[in-house]
Amino acid sequence: FQVSPVLEFGRIVIYTTSLRVVRTTFERCELVRKIFQNHRVKFEEKNIALNSDYGKELDERCRRVCEVPSLPVVFIDGHYLGGAEKILLMNESGELQDLLTKIERVQHPHECPSCGGFGFLPCSACHGSKMSVFRNCFTDSFKALKCTACNENGLQRCRSCA
Repeated sequence: FQVSPVLEFGRIVIYTTSLRVVRTTFERCELVRKIFQNHRVKFEEKNIALNSDYGKELDERCRRVCEVPSLPVVFIDGHYLGGAEKILLMNESGELQDLLTKIERVQHPHECPSCGGFGFLPCSACHGSKMSVFRNCFTDSFKALKCTACNENGLQRCRSCA
């Protein structure tokens, strides 16, 4: 789960969740997403509810900077920036605008027509069931196995926007 700052130069990575179980966490994630959308900058959103690998990656990255992960978490150029409170304060003071000058702009923010902006779709092999059915070549029986084409939630990365 090593993420090099060199690979993230000029990029914004936001770790979020789409689970509404804890309303305040969900609302903070929505707020940070809207702030970056309003600045019309390109960012990568890593939703830990849709892929557990993102959660492991976040834990590792926060451990390296001695921070306790509390969603949302923002990294710019591979460096830890902070959570919702820090982003909101930087946005209000104008400091965030200065920091975003070197980030790629998007003309018209749009959602992917395939996945609706989530970055994941139900698996094309198992249709989200997480099981694949294989036929035994020697008998007429079928065997259900775990699908290897998707993650633990039955999802695959969207090919249109990933």
